[in-house]
Amino acid sequence: MAYPVLTGAVLIETNGAALNNAGQDEGIRADNAVVVKQIRIGRLRYPYVSGQAWRRWWREVLYADFGWTPSEVTREAKSAYTKGDPISYEEDDLFGYMAARKRQRRRGEGDEESGAGGTFRRISPLKNSLLISVLPNVIERDFGHFSRNLPPGADIIPFETEHYTTYFQGTFTLSLGDVGRFEVGEMFDLSDETLRVYQNELEQVDERTYRLPCDKRIRRVQDVLKALARLRGGAHLARNLSDVGPVVVLVGFLDGGNAPFQRLFEPDENNERVRLNLKRLRSVVADYQDRLLVPQSGKALYFGYRPTVLANENEVLKAFAEEAPFKDFIEMSGTPQQALEKAAEQVKPVFECYKL
Repeated sequence: MAYPVLTGAVLIETNGAALNNAGQDEGIRADNAVVVKQIRIGRLRYPYVSGQAWRRWWREVLYADFGWTPSEVTREAKSAYTKGDPISYEEDDLFGYMAARKRQRRRGEGDEESGAGGTFRRISPLKNSLLISVLPNVIERDFGHFSRNLPPGADIIPFETEHYTTYFQGTFTLSLGDVGRFEVGEMFDLSDETLRVYQNELEQVDERTYRLPCDKRIRRVQDVLKALARLRGGAHLARNLSDVGPVVVLVGFLDGGNAPFQRLFEPDENNERVRLNLKRLRSVVADYQDRLLVPQSGKALYFGYRPTVLANENEVLKAFAEEAPFKDFIEMSGTPQQALEKAAEQVKPVFECYKL
């Protein structure tokens, strides 16, 4: 039985940015210093954006541009959780939750416990990596000071920040069969109480599994894909404004839960520009070609790019047009947004083909 997933790799260009920070650190020229998140490999430092930050950017676009309603959050002394309602709130469905509610005692019934409490969790159908810089050692320190409208004779307040100009790469998967599909019971997706509220809106799959109608599940997947093309967000945007929409994307359909398009981008020989690693991609496509899901119309994978970004752009375009296995499975779809929209068009045929 097939386990269809949507999977992809993205490349994001940042220009003098500080998108995700690690907080205070000891400065060289000032006590007040804010540093960016980074990974060290030997003497090389790679800035990164956390997976949590990426997911937040993604959700914010879905709220603003696609009409998704943020799931209500309950704050308790040592925890916080969303509504845990994946039927009404698309983000609870796609991004998952852990809703650990205290059991409430009913008045007048001694020690009997209400069914409203308990722990319900949904494993996120949408999974994503960190966004990690392709180029190493790109972090620069910037010195600034606050001097605006200070009293005469007052000392300025110095501070330091870090920023970088680089390219981030990341991967994601979306389990298509799990979108809009829910199991009932404690430590699963839905409580019996929630099921009773929404039972008329759900299709029963088996004794404890229910799902939304197919058209709603398809639309949610399509929204997630289209939102990725409009990605925006990050820290310090007031004075480090950067566009975080993908400049290169490879996205498509696969049988299995893996995310094989890892580290497809690499530095050129001078550590100045970025290349698509064709040797690695060729190996991945060769190994996965019997698991790539090809709709009746279209191909399994869609490639979109901004001209002049890739150092080996001409080599990539020639290989995709002429060489096996690339030409059999990859469609060159224009811009990153056009590639994501093309993949979104294929969601319905994939659902229909694999009876999701």
